[in-house]
Amino acid sequence: MTGLDAAGCVCYNSNAMANSVEHPFSILVVDDEADNRTILKSRLENIPHSNLSVDVAAEGDEALKKLRDGIFDLVFLDYRLPPTDGLDILDKIRQHHPKTAVVMTTAAGSEQVAVSAMKKGAMDYLTHKDLRAADLGQLLRRVIEIRNLVNQNMELRQVNQMKNEFIANVSHELRTPLTVVIGYANTMRDGSLGSLSEHQQKALTAIIERAEGLMLTLNNILRIREVREGHKPMLLKPVDLRAVLAAQIERAGKEFRRKKLAVSSDLVSAPLWVLAEEGKIGDVIDNILSNAAKFSPPGGALRIELAAAGDKAKLSVSDQGPGVPPELMPHVFERFFAANQGPTREYPGLGLGLPLSKEIVEQHGGRIWLESQGAGSGATAHLEILLCAPDAAPTVVENSEVLRKKTVLIVEDNPDLVEVLMLFLSSVSRNLSISTARSGFEALEKIKDETPNLVILDVMMPGMDGFEVIERLRHLPDAERVPVMVLTGYSDALQRARDAGAQEVLLKPFEKNVFVKKVLQLLQDDPT
Repeated sequence: MTGLDAAGCVCYNSNAMANSVEHPFSILVVDDEADNRTILKSRLENIPHSNLSVDVAAEGDEALKKLRDGIFDLVFLDYRLPPTDGLDILDKIRQHHPKTAVVMTTAAGSEQVAVSAMKKGAMDYLTHKDLRAADLGQLLRRVIEIRNLVNQNMELRQVNQMKNEFIANVSHELRTPLTVVIGYANTMRDGSLGSLSEHQQKALTAIIERAEGLMLTLNNILRIREVREGHKPMLLKPVDLRAVLAAQIERAGKEFRRKKLAVSSDLVSAPLWVLAEEGKIGDVIDNILSNAAKFSPPGGALRIELAAAGDKAKLSVSDQGPGVPPELMPHVFERFFAANQGPTREYPGLGLGLPLSKEIVEQHGGRIWLESQGAGSGATAHLEILLCAPDAAPTVVENSEVLRKKTVLIVEDNPDLVEVLMLFLSSVSRNLSISTARSGFEALEKIKDETPNLVILDVMMPGMDGFEVIERLRHLPDAERVPVMVLTGYSDALQRARDAGAQEVLLKPFEKNVFVKKVLQLLQDDPT
């Protein structure tokens, strides 16, 4: 059972904490002061209805030995442990026992120690005075919940890594036999192995087209993995976009003819030079043209336009397909979105073409978007990329870094919510660099090192709450001030956050679209 105390803090019933622990919960108290060890051990063991086992250690080596010999869910670790300090022991615990939660304790508060402890992975930081006054049932429930979320996230990351490796291995393994199939089929079709009847020619053509389509899908899976994980840097050189487009139109001609599409074009007569990796930008154009052909009805019209628009080259491809309903428009660039439409969907594909194109275009510092008036109105895909001089110097884009990135700092001690916010932000643009802080202390340290363009801030955090963070940010020089969006679960905190100086306030829970809209507005308002 949860509730609010007079100060507006979340309070937990100790019994609720105990009920959430189905198995014995092991705690190790590490402190060189015998009285501190004894008092804390006694208080922990006297929590009503709890299922706890508590052990103690007087110094770091003894604590590490106990951790090697047994499993502990939580360690209360004192900062001062002569001849070393608790931070050194914390490092070793996080390295060798990553699933063990650590609460750092100290005789006197220190922002520097608190920041260092949280950076090294401590789940909380408390003075001995605060610890003596704390509701240990509430503290343990919070630690249990956070530890469980952290462990689940670790397991999910491991599963995700295994999934990525499995997909990559399967894709690579399938490419070799597909290459053999396509090679033999082409050899048979060109008559090298004897003449073929019209029906045999038709069958071989179908085999080749389906095999090439499958090969394209496998290549897209690998490419989007490489782009997302930044495996390969890209060398951008001056490329004539008009020539690349002409080559891709010729390549797509077979599909245009198969569907009897009426293709018209309006292409600029002079070369349009852009900084690009020719193969990657060719893939993007191929995806745009393939999508237009796939969704066009047989005999429909398809329009291709390429022109200079100010300092940018702009490509537009319009089709007469079914269009995109407004409610689906925000999702068309999400990976595998098309594949999620169910077994009755009319158009085949895994939904990788547009997401892959978006990743590549944003790596080039450009943008890609789709316009449609809704169902039955067709759609137009637009691509914009900066123009350059024909002799412009080549540049390397390392590890998916993009031009004109803006940085967002998420300050939130709940790792599950951090994951959700990062997911929301990642759908906005790759032009966002996202970092996180788990406490007000750590946030101020990061802001001091590198001023972000936006801070997304929870108000209820251990050590230093969000209101104090905003107050400290208000005292920065004007050039270093950062816009702040406050997220809170308490309606009473809304006006207080605005009064403190927050530019935007959102009450939890909130809709993704509302959150993203406010983030974009704050980033656009930021003069940097």
